[in-house]
Parts: sequence; C-alpha cells; structure tokens
Amino acid sequence: MLLILYIPLILASYLYENSTLITQTLFYEREDNPMYNLSVFATYESYNQLDIKIEDLEKRQFHMPSDMEPFKSIYNDIINPIACSHYDYETRIDESPFKFNVIRADTEETMLSLYDIIVSELYSEFTIKIPTKYLFGLGERNQKGFRFKEGIYTLMAKDVPQLLEDGKQPGKGVYSSHPVYLMRERSGKYHVLFFKNSSPMDVIYKDDKLTFKYIGGILQLKLFLGDYDPETAIKLYHSYLGGWALHPFWTMGYHHSRWPIKSSQKLKEYVYKHKEHDIPLDTIWSDIDYMNDRQIFSVDEMRFHKSDFEEIQNQLGVNYIPIIDVAVGVKYGKQDKGFREGINLDIFLRSPNTGQRFRGKVWPGSSYFPDFFHPNCSTYWRTMIKHLYQSTNFSGLWIDMNEPTNFCDGECDLQQGRDKWNSTMDYTDVNETYKNNHIFFPYIPGVSPLEKMTLPPNLYHYGKYLHKDVHNLYGLQESYETYQAQKEIGKPLPFIISRSTFPGSGHFTQHWEGDNEASYTFMYLSVGSTMQFNIFGIPMVGADVCGFLDNTTPKLCARWVQLGSLYPFFRNHNNDRAKDQEFYSLGDDVLLAARRNIKLRYSIIKWYYSLFLRSNHTGTIFRPVFFEFNDDVNLFKDEVLDTQFLIGDELMATPILVEGQTIRKAYFPKAYWYHFLSGSRLQKYEDPGQEHFVMCKYTDYVPLYIKGGSIILQQNITQVKSVKDLKNHFYAVIAIGEKDSFGTMIDLDEFSDQKIVEKCDQLNCILNVNFSKQDNQAEFTIVRADNGGPASYPLFISRLKIYGLPPSQTIKCSSNKIVECSYSNENTFPYISNIQLNEGIGLEFGETTGVFKLTLQFS
Repeated sequence: MLLILYIPLILASYLYENSTLITQTLFYEREDNPMYNLSVFATYESYNQLDIKIEDLEKRQFHMPSDMEPFKSIYNDIINPIACSHYDYETRIDESPFKFNVIRADTEETMLSLYDIIVSELYSEFTIKIPTKYLFGLGERNQKGFRFKEGIYTLMAKDVPQLLEDGKQPGKGVYSSHPVYLMRERSGKYHVLFFKNSSPMDVIYKDDKLTFKYIGGILQLKLFLGDYDPETAIKLYHSYLGGWALHPFWTMGYHHSRWPIKSSQKLKEYVYKHKEHDIPLDTIWSDIDYMNDRQIFSVDEMRFHKSDFEEIQNQLGVNYIPIIDVAVGVKYGKQDKGFREGINLDIFLRSPNTGQRFRGKVWPGSSYFPDFFHPNCSTYWRTMIKHLYQSTNFSGLWIDMNEPTNFCDGECDLQQGRDKWNSTMDYTDVNETYKNNHIFFPYIPGVSPLEKMTLPPNLYHYGKYLHKDVHNLYGLQESYETYQAQKEIGKPLPFIISRSTFPGSGHFTQHWEGDNEASYTFMYLSVGSTMQFNIFGIPMVGADVCGFLDNTTPKLCARWVQLGSLYPFFRNHNNDRAKDQEFYSLGDDVLLAARRNIKLRYSIIKWYYSLFLRSNHTGTIFRPVFFEFNDDVNLFKDEVLDTQFLIGDELMATPILVEGQTIRKAYFPKAYWYHFLSGSRLQKYEDPGQEHFVMCKYTDYVPLYIKGGSIILQQNITQVKSVKDLKNHFYAVIAIGEKDSFGTMIDLDEFSDQKIVEKCDQLNCILNVNFSKQDNQAEFTIVRADNGGPASYPLFISRLKIYGLPPSQTIKCSSNKIVECSYSNENTFPYISNIQLNEGIGLEFGETTGVFKLTLQFS
C-alpha cells in the first residue's frame, strides 16, 4: 500500500521566463516521500489560450501519445507559439505554498487558482478555485439539471445506464469522460477549462472549489478565454479538438430501431408500416440480432439477406445502420473471420496474470478485446468493417459497448474457471511482456473496483500503456478507426453513432445518450445532456425517444416525440423485454403527435442542417437560452436552464416534461417572440423578459417560438416520406424584430454526401436570407454568403409569412420578374401568396435570374 501525505509545495531555485513560456521547478519540502518533484510549464499559446502543464521531472507519468493517431489529428497543441502584443490574461504565482493564478487582464478577475497539488505514481490531485457557481460540463452524467452542482462525481466511461447522478456519492458517471467545463465569470464573460487527462477521476465540488482526484497521467490544463458570448470560448475549445465532423444530411431525418428485429424481412415490414401510417422515415437500424450468434462482423445469412438490404436502401429509399460491439467471441475459433484475422495479426489484449489473451465476456459469450494501440489494429478493424460492408451495404455504423463493457469484473477465467473451447486448436500462446502485478491503489475513483464491468487497471496495452491511464480513450480510438474505414470504403461523410466518447471524439463520431429509461425523469434530463454534448464538441446528439429500458406509456411517448423531434439526432429505440413502442402501435394520440411533430421537423430540416454548415465545425446548435441573452439572470434559474432550449439563435422550444401537465410556465427573455406556427406575438422588444403560460396537449405540436429578427425557410411536407422527397420549394417565415431580419439556407439542388463535401467547403453553399424594412417599404433578398452573388441552384419561394406587421395593412409587390402577388389579411399576420413567375412555379432565385430583390410597398 502506498501512503499518500499532503506536503505543501515550495518553489525551486530557479524560474525561467520568456515571452511565451514560464518554466518552474517545484520540490516537496521532504525528500523521504512517495511523491514526485515537478516541472511547471505555462505556455502562452495565443492571446486567449493558455496551457498549464505540471509533470514529474523524470517524465514517468503517462503522456497522451501525440505522435500517433487519433491524437495527432485532434489535439492542436501549439509547440512554439508566436508572442502576441497583448494577452487577455495574466499569470501570477504565489511561492509558498505554491499557487498558480490566472487573471483576466481587463476585469482583473481571477479565473482560476491552482493549488494543493499532489503528484505520485498511483494517486494525484489538485484543487481549482472558481469565480462563480455558473459551471456547466464535466460529464457524462444522468443528472436532472444542466448546471453542475455541489457534490462528488466520477468521470469514468462505464456501462451503468440507469444510475441517476445526485452528487451524493461517486461512481455514477456513465459512458463517456469529458473533463471540461464552461464557466461564467462574475463579469459575465466566459472561459472553458479542459483537464487533458484520460484516467478515471473523481471531481469534488464544494463551495468555490473543484478538487480533482485521479490515478494516472500528467496534470495538463488548457484554458480558452472567451467574451460575453459563451460561443467564443466554446469555439476555441472545439478548434483545439480539430472541430466536429459534419454528418450526412439524411441523418437529420427520423431513425427507427428495435431490439430485436429478427430478420431482414421484418426490417422491410417496419419500413412499410411507417409508410402505411404516413410517418416519414429515413433510417432503419439493427441491434445485435442481425449477427450470427451475436458475433461482431458476422451476418446471419439465413435470416438477413443482402438482397433485402439492397431493396431497403435502393427501392424503398431508406438507409440502413447496423450495430458493432468491440469484443470478439471465441466460441467458433478460426471458423470465424473476425477471430481468425485478430489471431493472425495478434491484436487482442493480453492478460496481466498469464500473458495469454485476455478473456472477458460480452454478448457472444467468452470474448477477446482488440487493442487499439497495437499497430496492426488499424488493418484489422478496417478489414473487418469492409467485410461487413460487403454483406450489408450499410449507410453508417453504430458502435456500442466501447467503454469497454465486460460482463465479468476483470478477467473471467480467474473468476469462473477456464471455458471449454469449441475447437481442437489452442490459441492461448503466452507473451510474458504483458504480465503485470496487481495494483493496490491508495484511492479508487468511483469507489467500486476499477475493473467492475470492464478491463483490469493493471492490463497492458501495446506500448506498455496501462489500462488505468487509457481506459477513457477506448471509445475514441475505436471511433477513429471506424471513421477511417468508412473513408476507405468511399463514404465522403462517414456517419458513426458511438456510446463512449472523449474530448476529440466529435472529430470522427456522433453520440446517442445510451440506454435510457422510459420515464419522465430521463426525458427531462435529456435536455441538459444534449446541451452538454454540444459544449463537449459533439452537437449531433440525442436520446432515444420514448425510452429504451422498461415499458413506455402513450402519454410519455407523445410528450417525448414532441421533444425528440427537435433533438439533432432523432431515434426511437427500445429493448427486447419492453412492449412495442412504434408510434403507430401506441394508439391514435401518439400516432397523431408523431405525424405532426415529425412532419414539423421535416418542414424545417434543411434550415436545421444549415445551422451545422454555417457553424463550420465549431460551436453549438442545441443550446441553452442564456447563450443568446447572457445578461438576463432569470435564464440561469434551473427551471429555465433545464426545460427550455434554443435551436440556433432563431427558435426557442418550451416542451412539457412533467407528467400530467398540459400547461406550463415558460420564460421569454427581452425580444420580439412569435409562435412559430400561428404567428401570434407573445411580447414586443420594448417589454422586459417575462413568464408566459404555455399550453400543449398530448397531440399538439411542440411549443416552438421564433425570435424577432429571424427568417426560416419552411417547406410543405404533405407527400414527404423521407428527406429525398424534399424539393427546393419553400415559403419564408419572417419574424419582424427591432432590426432587419436574417436567416440562412443551403445552396444545393440535391443533398448527397458527395455534393455536400464538394460544394459546402468554407461555407460556399450557404445562402443569406434578408428582410429589411424602412418606413413603408421592405426588401426581401437571398444572396450567397461567400460572395454576395446569386444562388447557384434554383430556389423557389411561393409564399411569405410576415410576423409582426398589422394584418390590416395593404401590401403591393413589385419586381420586373413577378407577374402576380396576392395578399391576404385573414390571419394574425400579413400573408403573401401566389408569388409567381411566368412559368407559375414561384419566385426563383438562381444564377439565371441574378440577385433578385422582392420589394414590398405598405399602405
């Protein structure tokens, strides 16, 4: 047992400083202690980015290998920064005991103080003093609340789906580790702090202090300074991670999954049922039932036929995504290709006890685990994914159980006795270099044994990396190899949904929020989780609507489809023990709610996708309301933080998330706000922020409001069965604000992955939509964002809905292109329809017509 004592640090005999680097050496006051003496490096990477690194002098601690993938693709550390004329921060050092302070230069506010540092072989800790309680991040957690509250929390990728986090005891973190937070300072400015460490850790939050307790790796903090807009700091962090990957357009549609769907014929039946019930569907998914005896990379060809996969995708126009776990079953030995290739390339992890291949247990039974640090693992993983593609022609991939999950606590053979092989051959050759003694930890993050439902901490990966140091990287490494495999197959925009993630995963993958529960609690907390992952750099995210575990109810499912239709990633999935929860199987109310809200999603889906394109790989999409109204303190109340959200900066949703409610209070910050569908105005810009009652029945559309100054191009979706049916015909919803109104749209005629990659680089396919009004005249224009020129492809506008003008006004349209323009004041807003060209197809914006301006005259 290693005894850990706290001994205050004192400064060493020298301090080196230049324009971009401060280097300092720290010694503990006593030499007869188990803790390391330290080097401190503070690198001024840019005027708004600071790197703090504290490591032992002999570099015995784990360093994330920056010279190998995926790490060199994502972490943009600045090795030799260029000195800036000014910095937004200052650093000050207290000498004894040691404290490292970072102060914002203009406000003189201390953003963080780093102190009480302990660094040793098996246990380290440090404390950060923070300026306010407005702290967001540090996940992944099933916590009913977006703001990070006082308590003790564990960051370790684990498959513990139904644990609700309350902060009262550690060990309740779930599938991912993201040791990063967004902080609102007293001045109202924001910064992001990333603790770049992949070992399991506990975070203790009390009063104004965060204490991190961890068991491996160096202490490296990356600080990103923003301004009064939270997006500024978040975009800096996302840029450091290499930015997030853009997903294909079709993935914005509705996804359906079920465990089990036991044949490809059943898959087709689900597709037909959705068409029959007039529910748009873009993707059908398979859980582990498509496999041969649950063995990854295999297909049970007796039940799942390649011809059916081709029919689903080609004739029925629906995409197909199968699941892949990580563990390879040993039951069939070399008869199985995944097993055989792994043995030949020697890429399976080995036991620290015997040097033989490590044996765990997952869905196929006794299983081996790939070692993604092994240089042959890239060849193995990509070969096997190509093999699966040949059998299924998949559209994307779902990677699961990659924390990694193991149904034994550590090595199965040691607990249960050796399994009998279903083979006469022996593949248990010994490699002595992988043997390692059991590790006795003086502190265990999460309380439970570290090997519980996963791999043992003393297991070596290739390169002598201990699992205790790299556990949280496993899902990231698998995501990278899966992404590269899809690239090699020829997919321009790989689509991967991963359960386990780590900072940088968003460069390759998207995320779903795991095996949630069919309950109002899990529906409620999904709002905060989805906003969290937008901060983490994985904006294409969502929870399984209606819940995965346990039986849903019609009322819960109706509420969840209202909310879920606005998630970036929208999927219905449930388990093999629960009753059917297809929207058409739960009664007329659920079916009506599903039809309405899914079609509402499809009507704005091109606009929704434009938010990802215009963000250009950084920033958030599904966002807290305070991101747009930072000076409104009411938006930091839990009842607002947890239950309201923005999509972009144009739409605000106020879903009902509490059982039995049909009316709720919602807070509207100071702005013009209009009901998105009816056009009725809730408040004017002159009004202060205020609460309004929102009513929503189970069959209604989700309560959705458009902010004044916004334009959204919406589509008629009467005959739409999938995104492939969406044409370039729109009507414009224009919400009058205190200034001109603005929106975006995509300048494409079709939305294939290849077309998006070719045409949308550097925002080349974004159109700016503008509506400017002065006195009795207004102009409506659409121009390219990059050069102000006309749209590259025909775009047709047949109607304008103008919110915020008196309906009694008379409006005349004028343009040398327009033949006819009808006006109606029967609604609560002016409604301009029948805008037609000579061809009678609507107002065309495109290269053949030039930059077209529609002028409106009011009287």
